[in-house]
Amino acid sequence: MTDALRSRLSLGITVALSLAICGSSQASPSLVERQRDLGVMGTSLRIVAIGEDGAVLDRAIEAAITEIRRVEDLMTDWRPSPLTALNDQAGEPVAVPHELAAIIGRSLALCRLTGGAFDPTFAAAGVLWNFKAAPPHIPDAAAIRAALERVGGDRVTVDAAHDRVHLLKGMKLGLGGIAKGYGVDRAMAVLQQHGVKDALVDAGGDMKALGTRHGAPWEVAIKHPRDRDHAMAVLRLSNSCVVTSGDYERFVEVDGKRYHHILDPRTGYPATGAMSATVVAQNAELADALATSLCVMGPADGMALVERQKRVEAIIVGMDGVVYVSTGLQDAVSATAP
Repeated sequence: MTDALRSRLSLGITVALSLAICGSSQASPSLVERQRDLGVMGTSLRIVAIGEDGAVLDRAIEAAITEIRRVEDLMTDWRPSPLTALNDQAGEPVAVPHELAAIIGRSLALCRLTGGAFDPTFAAAGVLWNFKAAPPHIPDAAAIRAALERVGGDRVTVDAAHDRVHLLKGMKLGLGGIAKGYGVDRAMAVLQQHGVKDALVDAGGDMKALGTRHGAPWEVAIKHPRDRDHAMAVLRLSNSCVVTSGDYERFVEVDGKRYHHILDPRTGYPATGAMSATVVAQNAELADALATSLCVMGPADGMALVERQKRVEAIIVGMDGVVYVSTGLQDAVSATAP
């Protein structure tokens, strides 16, 4: 691996990642903290905001919740939405909201960037997998091969000037790998519009930190991919995002083999690149898409991609338990071999 630090994974490792941290200041006794917890986008949402006026914070948080729900309504694929309307009309150009056309365009750019490890057109094949089924069911290989014939970001045309998207007949778009991160970005933007300067938005592990928490960086624990009771890293964040994806989130075992929910769009089967990937970036949309992509790509290709990006860092845990850390984090990471 080029400049990546490699170390054998050890339980209980604490990693201090000082990224974009603002200078700390003495916490003011007049500051109040507000927190809301609820469900959105099929996951848990926590918003924490700090300021001097509790009523202002309450209004800001409520507006942020409304915004992330608006994003969900725009991009969901499990109830009628502009996205499902687009999928229903595959085979012809379809006018879509400007915001949807823009995020589809960015998703396709990420598809090209990752060599297909991230592909929003995988939805046609992804629906074959149901990790909640009882008993667990593994799709037939022939069905997967047939579905993959309708997958490929290069087959989608986006007319950005007129907000029109053309899918080939039989294709489907799914934005599950990027919509949650985008929703976090939008929720934080609304908090800032209401004058909030210190906040954290966490949607099922897609986190964005603004400012500080009473003068200190926001701390985010990254759990071990094989031992969820232990943190393998603690990130200190300010004005940045962190997203972790891993094969431990949803999985089933059939005949002694583990099948997890991170699917490789190139093969149609669960990815075999990495146990987990944590990405630190300036926006949650990018971090969301890259975290999943790195699990598909694996440490070698994934870390090479990260090293080429500006203001993006990553920690990847390979399938063999080896930890890979991007160059920008090497001075901040300490690790010991078991």
